[in-house]
Amino acid sequence: MVPITDQTMAAIEYAMNALTVRSEQIANNVANSEVPGFQASRVSFEDQLLRALEGSDLGGVIGPEITGTGDPSDAIGNNVNIENEVVEMMETNLLQQAMVEAFNFKAGLMRSAIGGA
Repeated sequence: MVPITDQTMAAIEYAMNALTVRSEQIANNVANSEVPGFQASRVSFEDQLLRALEGSDLGGVIGPEITGTGDPSDAIGNNVNIENEVVEMMETNLLQQAMVEAFNFKAGLMRSAIGGA
């Protein structure tokens, strides 16, 4: 049996995986918010996903990019800003929910197309 795949489902899968990486990175930032010298990181993938979708080829898209925030450090050399991390996590959670809804909608369309309920 050949799996049913398409660009939309591949984009949703990529986004969900990248959002998981982002959630893990945010959790790492928060866990290390009191560690001297720790530098927070961010995960970005949206530009890569957009370029892949514009080119109609998700096969060549690379994984999410992890970079330092570049935010200023405090007295102990740590640059984690808890308020920023909380906002980033809330945004990430909303995006994850949107991807789940998009997946469910697409799966419902496919189910209807093959005569399912």
